Amino acid sequence: MSESRNGRPSDDGAARALLARPKVADVLGSVGERELGELYLFWGGADSPPPSSDLTERRKVLALWMGDGEIAEARMQSLGRRPQQVLAMLLDAQGYMHTTAELADHRLLAHLSRYELESCVQALVRCGALLEVPDRRSKFAGAKTWAVPMELGDGLLRQQRAKRRGVFDLLTLRGFLDRQYDDPVRGKRMTPTRLREMYKMYSNETAALARVERLPDDARPLIEKCILQFGGLLPRGLFERLEDGSGPWNGGRWKQVLEENLVGTVEKLELSRYGIAHADDTLVVFNEIALAWLRRVAVPGDPDAPHSEHGLGVDLVSNISRFMGFLIEHNVRFTVRGEIFKTTEKRILQDLIPNPGRELSRAAVLDFIFEFTRGMGLIESTGERTFAIAAAGRDWEQKPLEQKLHALVEYATEEHDVAGDWYHQVRLRRIFMRLMKRMEPGTWYDLMYLPFLSRNTYLAGLDQLAVDEYFATRSQGASCAPMEDPQRLAWNLARWVRQRLYLFGVVDLGYDRSGRPVAMKLTRSGARLLGVVEQDSGSAPLLGSLIVTPDFEVVLFPTGDDAALVHELDRFCERERQGETMHFRIHERSVQRALSEGMLLSRMRSVLRLQSRTPVPQNVLFSIRDWAGRAGVLHLDAALVLRGEDPDTLKRFQNDAGVRNFVREVLDERRLQLKSRYAPKRLHALLREFGYKVELDGVL
Repeated sequence: MSESRNGRPSDDGAARALLARPKVADVLGSVGERELGELYLFWGGADSPPPSSDLTERRKVLALWMGDGEIAEARMQSLGRRPQQVLAMLLDAQGYMHTTAELADHRLLAHLSRYELESCVQALVRCGALLEVPDRRSKFAGAKTWAVPMELGDGLLRQQRAKRRGVFDLLTLRGFLDRQYDDPVRGKRMTPTRLREMYKMYSNETAALARVERLPDDARPLIEKCILQFGGLLPRGLFERLEDGSGPWNGGRWKQVLEENLVGTVEKLELSRYGIAHADDTLVVFNEIALAWLRRVAVPGDPDAPHSEHGLGVDLVSNISRFMGFLIEHNVRFTVRGEIFKTTEKRILQDLIPNPGRELSRAAVLDFIFEFTRGMGLIESTGERTFAIAAAGRDWEQKPLEQKLHALVEYATEEHDVAGDWYHQVRLRRIFMRLMKRMEPGTWYDLMYLPFLSRNTYLAGLDQLAVDEYFATRSQGASCAPMEDPQRLAWNLARWVRQRLYLFGVVDLGYDRSGRPVAMKLTRSGARLLGVVEQDSGSAPLLGSLIVTPDFEVVLFPTGDDAALVHELDRFCERERQGETMHFRIHERSVQRALSEGMLLSRMRSVLRLQSRTPVPQNVLFSIRDWAGRAGVLHLDAALVLRGEDPDTLKRFQNDAGVRNFVREVLDERRLQLKSRYAPKRLHALLREFGYKVELDGVL
């Protein structure tokens, strides 16, 4: 291109340059030395080096600055809000072009007057962001339009996409395809419909597995290891600590192979602004590909089943009832710090079912029960520095097993002191619980299968969840160093599964020969909790088969879905041993404990009658009723006659200021006639709220 004396290109050169799509070179070539100096000051900033006296060299430096997306974004933000709005409309247009009339008619710029719009356009022209070129779309000769130089517009759009999708673009196949085929450098963008079809084709599980299997021999073993051991994210620092003979880090080679096969990539992954300790070159297997490969290998069948299996069933729920029963029966005091005395803890442990499993000690289980009951308001402290059962605690005992499990899981999901950073782990746990609905109940899965998928799902959504904004705000008050790296996010989530969901009986764990947990499966109780299987219909579901002997032994023959029945038996029986069959024993103390916890006598008798294979011995039913009478159980019939086997209980009832107004007359030492101000069911509820063990007889 030839220049005139004033430094401007000759007219014929300028005309030829503007016939093509305008570029940064066209802008720089259309200005003289003075305008070039102004552009240099604007784009270089206060810290820019002195400009070269050679105009050609100066134009080269400016072209580099204007094509750099980060520099371009920073300089455009310095122009103010209105010029940025005009520039945004131009970037949305085909070829980054709009006439002044089109800008004036745009609904998002309708608030600008004609003068304000022209001022914005001129501000963009002065900084080299706009150039007036012939309008090839117009039928009129000599029509003009405003255009953003191609390199400048492409760089700004890249920055916008990086902010909009961020980590999602890097970790997912969908983001990678979006980045590739939505790039304006390609000239013609792919339609959204065609892009969705392409993604559906390449993310198909069969196609994803085939592409992994076709990888070169020098890359495939590493990719498989990256998926199985690290969930699809292998940082360079961790790779270099491996002692498996993988050789040196070869990021360039792996990046080329993975991207050509649409399997993954190798990029610098910076997550510190999201509160995650990771800033390293990382081998990334796209989430969709990692999911397909994990599905293939994470469901072990015979002979890959775990060496040993362990499940806790409803032990924790039963132990919560026993803990509150101990508080009712004993005067449990607490320390100045609000803790139970150690000597009292040892006595409580003797009352709990002694089967904490391999993951937690018995003392740790008791600590959780104490924190849960206090946190949920089931127990409360009194002015005498003792614990008492709160109203919520009495309601707790009447809830069905599924509601209790739901409350436990919700509490544990928000629990702080388990493992890892609370902010990340709460969100990971909720993703994990959602993904658990895809598990087949009773099927063994690799222990890290769902933790890896949950971690990957969470990382891909970091920008959508605005996690960086939270940590930017939190770090303003004090230094806040990230606590977990991506690998520890998954490991801590797996630890939560082992120490909480396993404890609740939602999952069972499988161990290898060395005693390490390697697998998990969803139990029937967990499946009902998640809605994976429907509740059994019928008023008396056959959850198990019982045989009750005259010596008060109850034998349960397991059917594989006995959680609710076991929980009911645990409430009024003592569990003696467990093997192919479960053995319980009915004692006077266990019956009285169940009554004090709020279990109805009629409920105990119906559990035995409805679930027993053979008729329940009469001496067992009579003894349970006799023990209940000694414990102060009263019976209220449809005529509002209150009967009791213990005369002392009836005397205490007559003298109680809270309930004596309900008494109309004393029939004899074992019967009272109550007033008929309330219906029998309402009166029954009121009397139980006053702490009396009242049963309804013959009331529908």
